[in-house]
Amino acid sequence: MIVYLHSGMFAIIDVEATGGNPKKDRLTEIAIIIHNGNKVIEQFNTLINPETDISPFISQMTGITNEMVAGAPLFSEIAPRVIELTEGKVFVAHNATFDYSFVNNEFKRLGTHFIRKQLCTVKLSRKILPGMTSYSLGKLCREMGIPMENRHRAFGDAAATAELFDIMLKREGNSILEETLKQEIFDSILPPALKRNDVALLPEEPGVYYFRNSEGKVIFMGKAKSIRHRVLKHFAEDLNTPKNADLKNDIHSLDYALTGNDLVSFLMESDEKRTLKPKYNTAARRSKFKYGIYKEFDENGYLQLKLHMHSYPEPAIFINNRKRGEHLLQKMAAEYQLCQSLFGVLSEESGQCIPGSCKGACKGEESVESYNLRVEEAVSRHNYEHFNFLMVGEGRTPNERSIVCVENGAYIGYGFYDEANSQLRDVDSIKESIKRLKYHPEYQKIIRTFLKKKIKGIEVIPY
Repeated sequence: MIVYLHSGMFAIIDVEATGGNPKKDRLTEIAIIIHNGNKVIEQFNTLINPETDISPFISQMTGITNEMVAGAPLFSEIAPRVIELTEGKVFVAHNATFDYSFVNNEFKRLGTHFIRKQLCTVKLSRKILPGMTSYSLGKLCREMGIPMENRHRAFGDAAATAELFDIMLKREGNSILEETLKQEIFDSILPPALKRNDVALLPEEPGVYYFRNSEGKVIFMGKAKSIRHRVLKHFAEDLNTPKNADLKNDIHSLDYALTGNDLVSFLMESDEKRTLKPKYNTAARRSKFKYGIYKEFDENGYLQLKLHMHSYPEPAIFINNRKRGEHLLQKMAAEYQLCQSLFGVLSEESGQCIPGSCKGACKGEESVESYNLRVEEAVSRHNYEHFNFLMVGEGRTPNERSIVCVENGAYIGYGFYDEANSQLRDVDSIKESIKRLKYHPEYQKIIRTFLKKKIKGIEVIPY
């Protein structure tokens, strides 16, 4: 017995329809038999009103007539039951693509998607039962001694498929069975247009991956600690929303970029999402920074820090929300002895700071130059402990190191260098390998997170 099978894993399905075209023809009958890897545990069978005529040829072949389906339920009425029976299970059928396409298109007509892992017993039987004269359901069952009743009716064919499937599951001494099952199910979860080899070659390493459409344009991208694991997780999920199902159908190829560590993966993804604007990365387009702290000069030349809704020009500091902005201004004033009155955060009607809390700029007692210099330092250093520093981590190869550079309190970019040919004390030469990026507050948020968590393998080097 296959040890990894578990209860309720397989839904063995057969359908009958008004014709052989899944896009235009409609279902007239469906049978679902639930097999838990050991035995059949549940059955479901019903005729379906196709809301269109059944041709005499199809009626003669299946025995299903227009009169028989006239009082049958519409597919919309049985759809919840189909979802309930098949959810979390592998869709098994003899020529699975045919039956699956019909069921999927019925759900599409209802404005939803039906996405399930698939297993074809035609393909499975060719590998598990080699040497048969034919692998059509009728001839295969006769050769295997499996009785068939009501041929070309959904329940009859599903029951025969279930018995065939059970025989293959319990076949002793077949070392390829488990691997064949895994491979067939794996193939079924891949996007229809994607080549298996594209996925087989994915690395178990940190990086950024890209899904591309038929024109080669990036339509989705993401970061991962393991590119292979994350991509397979995308495909294995039951993507029952129109957006995610459309994404899967749009993927024609994929590629990736190794980063060596999570920090560079986060920064690269943040940069390229804004550059490439992938169709399905909609969350990346929504700004999370609605407020900003702006530098303004008063009539005496003193720098003021004011909190406003984010607008052009760009603020000195991006802020998620007003409350955090007010808290940050108060914190900066306390740490750098800046005038709260010049920040506009005083509750006092006098408009002057509490004695001793600042150096007197609000009263004209501190020079403009001295005060403004301290304001600039507070703005540039409010996020980081050091004014200039490198974050050095693992690279894409054993001899390579990644480098993230913060200069004058601002992130300037990331890059890679060969550890064997460089010395960390030679900062200028290492910085030549950096890809310089236009400032965005998301970078600051990423770097702060990694600094706060003190991620293992990332070394902070002030310079």
